Amino acid sequence: MAFQDAWKAICEANGKDQATSLVIHAYEKYFIQPQTFRGPCVSRNLHIQIDGKLEAPKMVKEWKKINKGNRCWLCFDNVTGLVLNGSGVLHPHGEAWWSSVEHSNRPRTVGFNGSSNIIYNGLTQMNSPKNHISIWNCTNATLSNLQLIAPKDSPNTDGIDIALSNNIKIFNSNIQTGDDCVAINGGSYDIDITHVACGPGHGISVGSLGKGGLNETVENVKVRHCSFNGTQNGARIKTWAGGNGYAKNILYENITLINVNFPIIIDQHYCNGGRNCTEEATAVKVSNVTFKNFQGTCGNKIAIKLDCDKAVGCHDIKMENINITSSSTNKTLTAYCQFADVVSQIVSVKIKCTSDEEPLAPASAPYAKPLPPTQPPSLSPLPYSINFFKAFL
Repeated sequence: MAFQDAWKAICEANGKDQATSLVIHAYEKYFIQPQTFRGPCVSRNLHIQIDGKLEAPKMVKEWKKINKGNRCWLCFDNVTGLVLNGSGVLHPHGEAWWSSVEHSNRPRTVGFNGSSNIIYNGLTQMNSPKNHISIWNCTNATLSNLQLIAPKDSPNTDGIDIALSNNIKIFNSNIQTGDDCVAINGGSYDIDITHVACGPGHGISVGSLGKGGLNETVENVKVRHCSFNGTQNGARIKTWAGGNGYAKNILYENITLINVNFPIIIDQHYCNGGRNCTEEATAVKVSNVTFKNFQGTCGNKIAIKLDCDKAVGCHDIKMENINITSSSTNKTLTAYCQFADVVSQIVSVKIKCTSDEEPLAPASAPYAKPLPPTQPPSLSPLPYSINFFKAFL
């Protein structure tokens, strides 16, 4: 209740000699139950600074009941103008949940719901029961200098999940988890991700979209100056067969790869490991996607995989200055491509796409058009080591 009382005080502050900050000092450590910090607030300059450590109960049975509408440990609901920062640590002890509670019933660590003008900076989050950060129905949020850390085999521990949100910026962060480092889900647009080190994890993904026939859209996404180290995927777009909607205007640029299984992948038949996945009459449209300035190594045989739907296909896919080599000296890298309209220039792996039952398209066909010549710019180095904060694993 002390945290709720403090929140009420800063939320209701009118700026006349009333404090609008809650500070947890570096020497302070608190064990707290799930909290929901609700708005709207009178104050539009809310500040929570965490330099100490917050921990959740270490055993699942010790957690109090979680609000079903906001399944998270620290939830911010309908809040405008919040700065949440510091050098502290959030540790919800998700390791107690992974093997004992079904994924759908596990809580996120931090959730922003129906909120705007959010700044989240500097904290370290460890071992989330589910995804570390959830951004849902939000606008104008900036997340930076975060360390999100969980073991490689921790289930569904996404770093940052975004849905129904716009004008979201993520930069200068290190994400080491057991699932997507960042997942951009339906209803999201104007997303900018820059200087993020991902690995281990499943890459930075658009989707999945269209599950169960849903109509979902994502557009205007930029992923730049990012690295993938030992990840399952790198730049990925994933949509379910039978879905509707679109993913368009997506850019992956200046990407560093270190032993990535699938560096570039578009999958319009995503099934999340399920069985008996079949062709459907509809698919989420994928178009205007650019992969530019990729450099590094691939741990699998297939470096580029474009598995597009026969009826809908993938259109206006551009690849420029892609230099991917094998992590193993005895492997020759290949590309898998079907029903994709690809134009390319300076790609180290030869791309030929199939269409219906026709043989591989010749170089002059639409599926292998060269881009006009350009001078490839050099890659910018990441500002920090990929092994940064490895000690937390």
